[in-house]
Amino acid sequence: MPSRPDDVRQSLGLPDFVDPVDVGEASLAASQTWGDERPATARGLSTGDPAAGVSRPFGSAGHESRFAGDDSGDGDNASARPGRAGRRRQGRGGSSSGFGQSSFGTSSFGASSSGVGARSGANRKAKKQLTWAEKAERREKRAAARREAEAAEREKDPIGYAREIVLTQLTAMPRSRSQLADKLREKEVSEDVIDVVLDRMEDIGLVDDEAYAAMLVRSKLASRGLARRALRQELKRKGIDDDVATVALEQVDDDVEREQALVLARKKMVTMSRLDEPTQTRRLAGLLARKGYSGELVWSVIRQVQEEAS
Repeated sequence: MPSRPDDVRQSLGLPDFVDPVDVGEASLAASQTWGDERPATARGLSTGDPAAGVSRPFGSAGHESRFAGDDSGDGDNASARPGRAGRRRQGRGGSSSGFGQSSFGTSSFGASSSGVGARSGANRKAKKQLTWAEKAERREKRAAARREAEAAEREKDPIGYAREIVLTQLTAMPRSRSQLADKLREKEVSEDVIDVVLDRMEDIGLVDDEAYAAMLVRSKLASRGLARRALRQELKRKGIDDDVATVALEQVDDDVEREQALVLARKKMVTMSRLDEPTQTRRLAGLLARKGYSGELVWSVIRQVQEEAS
């Protein structure tokens, strides 16, 4: 006679909230879906099986062999059925079971997975390259649109356009008239408009080459220790006229220049205390010459700092 549900639950080790009948129905449905090559005696559940001629209750040894695989059940059937784990391995490896013939495919499942990974990597690389191309294209479009807007504004109000450029440049830092004119030429402003705008800026005191040259001389002398020759080259590079530069350099006389050279040489001697005298002389001469000092002043300063160090 059929076993009681409590006995079946205890024999299978099921918790109290699991119904053995549900487990049996799920197992039967899985067997019908995946296929089952076992003898009819192993498929009998809680009712008699006419094919087997034996009544096997649910939870008996024949039914437990469905879950135990090769290590349980009848001795004759142990070698015939591969067990649940075995069927899974066979199905994935290309056996005739239903799982092996499912939509995942047999050996093509692994190949398709690797193919998907390769394609996704290629797609990411292509997307990245496309993104950079799109960014470059957007930058070119923005630059073209900005040039078109500037051209339209320049044609509409050329003096106002040039005035805005000059004010923007002077807001960042002081500049000479020559530097501002070069910037306006870069923006394709005509020479007539440049002269009108810069003359107006000089009238109101926003552009003053003399004040700019004097400020530049003081700044470069204090920060870099440049001599008058190097300062004159710096002013010329900024677009200052020679007459204006001569006036600005009057604030640097011989005494100021010598004192600045001594400051540079003494600072350099601190880092050369362990070197011999010829090496010190060579390095000091190179330093002062690069700053624009004359040869006579250089050798005089070197002798003085070497005497002070000894």
